[in-house]
Amino acid sequence: MITYVDTSSLLKLLIQEPGSQQVALLWDTADALAAIPLVEVEARAALAAAERGARLTAGQHVEARSGLRGLLDELTMVAITDHVIAQAAELADREGLRGYDAVHLAAALTIEADVLTSADVALCAAAERCGLHVANPLDR
Repeated sequence: MITYVDTSSLLKLLIQEPGSQQVALLWDTADALAAIPLVEVEARAALAAAERGARLTAGQHVEARSGLRGLLDELTMVAITDHVIAQAAELADREGLRGYDAVHLAAALTIEADVLTSADVALCAAAERCGLHVANPLDR
């Protein structure tokens, strides 16, 4: 089973918040985990914002960045090819997705992921419409 992990789910492994346990279970039970390389940029930006907003101390931010490196090493990175970009552009138009969310979905579809995990409601809904199984860690 291939599980595609978007940034909102990845962050729940670094910052204890609602949905963290659900993502940890998905992470541990997946046969393969995949994401796009931009997940690192999105995660680093979110962690820096969490420190600026006082959700993380400076020490917690350093620890989370270190943890991120380890998590990234466990992911298979999906190349952002011309095909992925073209499909993402179509998905952005058709599904009303934000740019990076469309790229996440296009990558998941390209590798024929079995599951997409995201805490983003719009991305989850679009993924379901495209035939993917969705694991939103915030769903009860």
